[in-house]
Amino acid sequence: MSLILQLVVSGLAVGCLYALIALGYSLTYVVNGTLNMSQGQLVMLGGVLTFTMAELWHLPFLIAALLAAVSVGLLSILVERLAIRKFDKNANAVEWVLSTIAVGIIIQDLSLFVFGPDERVTPSPVGEEILRIGGAGIYWKELVFLPVVALLLAGLLLFYQRSHWGLWLRATADNRTAVEMMGVSSNRVVMTAYVLSGLLAGIGGAMLSTSYAVSVDIGLPLGLKAISVAILAGVNNPKGIVISGLALGVAEALIAQYISTDFREMFVYGLVILILYWKPMGLFNRRTTIVKV
Repeated sequence: MSLILQLVVSGLAVGCLYALIALGYSLTYVVNGTLNMSQGQLVMLGGVLTFTMAELWHLPFLIAALLAAVSVGLLSILVERLAIRKFDKNANAVEWVLSTIAVGIIIQDLSLFVFGPDERVTPSPVGEEILRIGGAGIYWKELVFLPVVALLLAGLLLFYQRSHWGLWLRATADNRTAVEMMGVSSNRVVMTAYVLSGLLAGIGGAMLSTSYAVSVDIGLPLGLKAISVAILAGVNNPKGIVISGLALGVAEALIAQYISTDFREMFVYGLVILILYWKPMGLFNRRTTIVKV
């Protein structure tokens, strides 16, 4: 029982990271039907920057994480302007997929040149203390992932429902032309969605760096896993994305322990295919949305 508890908590911690990255995909998808395929590399960059600022520049962790998240958020403006806006012209556009993949490769190669190939782990602000529950030993640094993601989800929902920018995001998702007729720049709204997506990627990278080794080549696997979470849930449902992310993290931990680590990836992507056969729009999808692919 203690082993199962440890596996569940570790799986929930990983699932929190998947959900956080996938929420970034959801933000941009619901606004203009596009996904930033370089999101995984942005998460990697957030983790590397957090380590650099905290360990090499000796900044407090929270300040380092905040600066890393803001840096990734600002970089997302360039991604939207250069790799999305020009190619996001109609419902059948596909060029943005290739352009954002190219951006991800550029980010990875530049990070390799600047920071090198070494793996990095940022000391957690809560230390390496272990919480004993029964016979299970659980790291506090993994437990804090749960309330952090819960707070971010709550803040995101409040932003959607209570702020003017949240209203414009929802309105742009429903009718971009009507938003323009009201005097609101839909391009600015889309850019805001990408900035928020980048902030989530930066925060996810900062959290990732406290518990797992971060290197420049982890971006693509993380991004693909997060897309899988988003597809399983339905990209336009933030709550469903969090549930799917947590469930997937726990399932991975149990499969790795009781079957084999070699089956984890096969399980994830096989499950995506099965879900798409059964529910093409995802388990928690709330409405049909035209995807620009």
